[in-house]
Amino acid sequence: MPGVNFKTIPTDVPLTVENIDRLAARASELATAFAARIRSIQTQFTEARERYSREAQEIVRDTEPGGRAVAKQFAKRQQASRLAKFRITIAESSHNSREELLRPLAKLAADAAFLMTLCNSPAQMLGRVALGENKRTQYQTQLEGAGPVELETAAVTAIATGDVVLAAAIVTVVDRRPLDRRPFSVAAFAERMWGEQHSNITAKLKGVMLAQRTALAANNEFVRGKADPLMNLSNQLAARAIAEASGDDDNEEDEA
Repeated sequence: MPGVNFKTIPTDVPLTVENIDRLAARASELATAFAARIRSIQTQFTEARERYSREAQEIVRDTEPGGRAVAKQFAKRQQASRLAKFRITIAESSHNSREELLRPLAKLAADAAFLMTLCNSPAQMLGRVALGENKRTQYQTQLEGAGPVELETAAVTAIATGDVVLAAAIVTVVDRRPLDRRPFSVAAFAERMWGEQHSNITAKLKGVMLAQRTALAANNEFVRGKADPLMNLSNQLAARAIAEASGDDDNEEDEA
C-alpha cells in the first residue's frame, strides 16, 4: 500500500515563522550575490568584446586600401572566434564561483518546497499551532462535546481576541465532525483567523523557490551563450530573483 516515504522527510527544516523568514532573507542575500557575480562576469565579457573589436578595426586600418575588404572579413572571423573562445573560458573559470551560490540557493528552495507541503491552506497551518501544549489540549477537551452555538461562540471569541491556540483547538474539533454536523466552515474560519499569516508565509516560500529557478535560468542561459545573455537576461532575471526571494513578486508566478 503506497504511503508517505518517511525517509525523504527533512528533519532540519522547522515550520516556524522565524525559520521561514531566515530562508527568505538568506535566499535574497544569495540572489543578490549571484547578481553581483554575474555583473562582474558581464563586465569582463563586455571589455573583451570591446577590446577584440578595437583590435579588429586596427587590423583593417593598418591594411593597404586594396586589401581591406579581405582584411575586414578576416578580422571579423577572428573577432568572433576569439570572443567565442573567451566565453567558453570564462564560463569554465567562473563555474565554481557561480556554483558556490547556486548550490545553497537550491537547498533553500528544496526546504521551501517541503514547507509549502505543510502550508497548503490556513486551516492546515492553524491546525499545527500549539500542538502538544496543555492550553490547546484543555480547549479541545472542553469543546469536544460542544453544540453548534457553543462552537460558534468560541469561534467568534477566538477571532475577537486573536487567540490562535483557541482557534487551533476549534479547527481540530470541528474538522473531526462529519460535514453535515459542522456548525460552520473550517476553511472560512481559518481564512478569517489565519489567512493573512498564511498569505505572507506562502509568498515568502514561493519567493525562495522562484528566486532559485530564476537564478538557475540566468545561469543556464549564460552557459549556453544565448543571444548575449550577459547583457540582457542575467540582469533582468537576477534582479527579479532578488525581489522574489523577499516575497515581493508573488503575483508574477500566478500570472505566468
